[in-house]
Amino acid sequence: MLTELYFRTVALFYALYIRFVYWSSTIETKGRKALSEKGGQEKFLFVFWHGESYCLYPLLKDRKAYALVTSDSRGNYIAPLCRYFGYSPIRLPDRRQKGNSFHLLRKAMKSVDGDLLLSLDGPTGPYHSPKEFPFVLAMYLRYRMIPISMDMQRKIRLGRRWDRFTIPLPFNRIVFTFHDPFTVSKVDLEEDFSFLKEKVRSEMELHQEELNP
Repeated sequence: MLTELYFRTVALFYALYIRFVYWSSTIETKGRKALSEKGGQEKFLFVFWHGESYCLYPLLKDRKAYALVTSDSRGNYIAPLCRYFGYSPIRLPDRRQKGNSFHLLRKAMKSVDGDLLLSLDGPTGPYHSPKEFPFVLAMYLRYRMIPISMDMQRKIRLGRRWDRFTIPLPFNRIVFTFHDPFTVSKVDLEEDFSFLKEKVRSEMELHQEELNP
């Protein structure tokens, strides 16, 4: 009980800080057209880099969404943080743990009616190396994928972490770009999603270079 209270308290501190950052900063979003298509009823799989996940929590809080979170101890902080922003966490084992993540997710998805949030290169890296799981998931669920890029003027980057975790500073300018949605098919599976992986990675990294010429 005390351990759970500790995780919730830490998550609350993180939530209050990122709320203050958003309140004190200029937040810009680009490329949101697809979100209003089909009367706003379509559900998407939003993907992003693991190191930028902290900055994204308030961004989609007005949409009904489920966040995929590792079931190991790292997820004990992330799950309550998701709940503070209205996301429902789905705890799944990563590859280092025993268990079939896809089978567990398939069971959980029976009662899910909303968007999904998932890091492309998480939960353990390597840095900016897209995993196959998000593409398999999008193909199985028939959700279109929307990559989200971000950049900001003032930040702290934890260079010793594999994901170069980004902490935004207050009184900032933060820019989010929703890239064009795309569909994942069985044809992509036949080539291990290699084309889509490279396309998504290059588009997201090119966007950051354009913001930081």
